[in-house]
Amino acid sequence: MSTAPPPSAPPGSPWRHALEGALSVATALVAMSAAAWAALTLLGAGAFAPVSRLVPLMVSMAVGGGVTMESAPSAEPAEPAADGGLGGLLGGGGGMSLGLTGEAALTPLTLTFLGMAVLATGFFRPLRRRQRPTPGLLWARCGGALLTTAVAFPVIAVLARGTARLPKGVTDRFGKGASSGALSRFTGGGGGGGGLTKGLSSVMFETDAVATAFLGLLWVAAVLALGCLAARRTTLPRPLALSRMRLKWNAVTSTLTGTAAVLCCSLLAVAVLAGAAALTGRDQAAKAAGLLLLAGPILIAVLLTTGLGNFWEAGMQRLQPDGGGMLGMLGGGAQGDTADTDKSVDLSGWSGAGVPLWLIAMAFMLLLLTIAGYVAAARTPARTPRENSEALLDRHVEIALRMGIAVAVAALVLPLAARGSVRIGITLMGNEMGGMAAGLDGGLGISPLIGFVLAALAAYGGSRLQNRRARRRGRGAQPAGPAVRRPVGARPTARVPSESVS
Repeated sequence: MSTAPPPSAPPGSPWRHALEGALSVATALVAMSAAAWAALTLLGAGAFAPVSRLVPLMVSMAVGGGVTMESAPSAEPAEPAADGGLGGLLGGGGGMSLGLTGEAALTPLTLTFLGMAVLATGFFRPLRRRQRPTPGLLWARCGGALLTTAVAFPVIAVLARGTARLPKGVTDRFGKGASSGALSRFTGGGGGGGGLTKGLSSVMFETDAVATAFLGLLWVAAVLALGCLAARRTTLPRPLALSRMRLKWNAVTSTLTGTAAVLCCSLLAVAVLAGAAALTGRDQAAKAAGLLLLAGPILIAVLLTTGLGNFWEAGMQRLQPDGGGMLGMLGGGAQGDTADTDKSVDLSGWSGAGVPLWLIAMAFMLLLLTIAGYVAAARTPARTPRENSEALLDRHVEIALRMGIAVAVAALVLPLAARGSVRIGITLMGNEMGGMAAGLDGGLGISPLIGFVLAALAAYGGSRLQNRRARRRGRGAQPAGPAVRRPVGARPTARVPSESVS
């Protein structure tokens, strides 16, 4: 007497799926906000701006939103020039005044990764033990997530506004530049910039709500699309589970996303350990934990892309005035004495223990890609004899080509996500008199091509290694003695690739 399998949970109504999709986005935003609050607290950012305003700012920047800055109204009027020069126009006489403008384009990739992980888990995990949903139910789930995103991110962008006090080191640099050359007569300042540092000691920051909402929608849609392609041990609608794109790319994308998740989680674990050490009063550990909680994956992106031939450069420089005439002459006089303060560091040329960074990164990449090829081959369903005879390429070659294409795309995306810049300029009458700029930049070069070649070769070797080990296991599992031919009806059926990946 055969026993019927236990009934599985019902697929649910469209409203239930929409609600679960909305909750997945809300949970991701809460996790990102909590990590941003912890990082900013460890870095002591509350001394410069309210943390309640900086947290939504970090969340907005995590999806690619930019920040614009302008000088805040000073509570104390600037002192007029003692020599009665042009500084009176800038001082308390109600004349013209210097101002600050700037923008920041940085991506706290730790928050981005954390949001992606929580969103994907909350969206796909509830589908694991349910009946196969219909396409309409999956669309309802996606609609709930996108609708919540369209409402939440504009609110976050509106909250990401406030006033921040510039660090003393920055105001001192502005004051030093302003007090040198002809610009000192224009500001009327003595040593240290005088009225300049008083009037330009704080900035107001804000984000664009429309751009943040659009980028947030694009981010959530990309996470859901990648999840539908790479998710494993979940139940998806049959047209999607049996689609050709998913059958071909599931093993490679799931392996690469899993590898990236392991690397990022390792940095998160280091950040947690550093945060625990900070509780003992170690300031350096607190700063390290805060930086890792905001930008830890940037270190991974720099390391991996350096192994693919990318050239990374971090630097800081003073800005030259963008106008001619009197303003250009005044600004040029101020910049001439400080041109030697520009700094630039070639990260790709760094060497440890006599070994260049690019060689260390390349060896690390080859190791990771070989392991990824091994895992992807293990997750790829075996071909039937008919499929093997009709295929144009060998199974190992197909895995290698897909891995190479995926890594080449990643080599294009990672430098764009990891680079960042901050620019603050001193303006007068709409013209920039100078300022400061700092950033991290990496040129692409031929890194996508190098990534394709390295990934294809390493994945081919890993796939071959997995096939060889699987054959050894198969021969070891065969019983000793003469083989008994089974009847046709008793032979095990071939594994169905479409069901194994969904």
